[in-house]
Amino acid sequence: MLGLYMVIDHWQSLSPTKVAMPSWVPFCPAFAVPYSAMMFVWWLLPLAIRDAGRFRACLWALVCAYLVVMPWWIVTPTMLPRPALPPGFWAGYYQWLWTVDPPNNVMPCAHGIGPVVIAWFVARDRPTWTWPLAGMLLLGLPSIALTWQHRPIDIALGTLAALLGIALGEKLNRRNPAPVGDDVRSLPV
Repeated sequence: MLGLYMVIDHWQSLSPTKVAMPSWVPFCPAFAVPYSAMMFVWWLLPLAIRDAGRFRACLWALVCAYLVVMPWWIVTPTMLPRPALPPGFWAGYYQWLWTVDPPNNVMPCAHGIGPVVIAWFVARDRPTWTWPLAGMLLLGLPSIALTWQHRPIDIALGTLAALLGIALGEKLNRRNPAPVGDDVRSLPV
């Protein structure tokens, strides 16, 4: 999914439509910390899912959610002009971030898809993690807008795609439950 995202992001086939950040959303470089932490954590968090059926459901949910948003980027490409590079400590980080992730594929936002989907399935597998995961999302999702990666409406649309993916993943998991005692550690490599 990341590979497809990067291809679409770096080589847009059509001229993108410029969108503007709402004036009420400030640019807050300090929110790069929760934003980056959320992006990093969602790569590792699926490993915490012990139930093989739930793990597969999580993967299907991610695939479905990304398949909902990726066509939008191709058919109606968008870009969000970013503010001037912040001075001081944050400049190097933002220079790297903005080089790796150009301001394209703005609508809808995929940065929240992974964290929302994975938090859902990890919380279902490990109920005691529910509140810390909810806290991560409550801090992490707004950081996407506060670092000017996406507008709030884009984050909401991406979250809607994540919820559609979760619904499909849960439905598939109910239709094809894993055998009793089947967990991720027993899956063939």
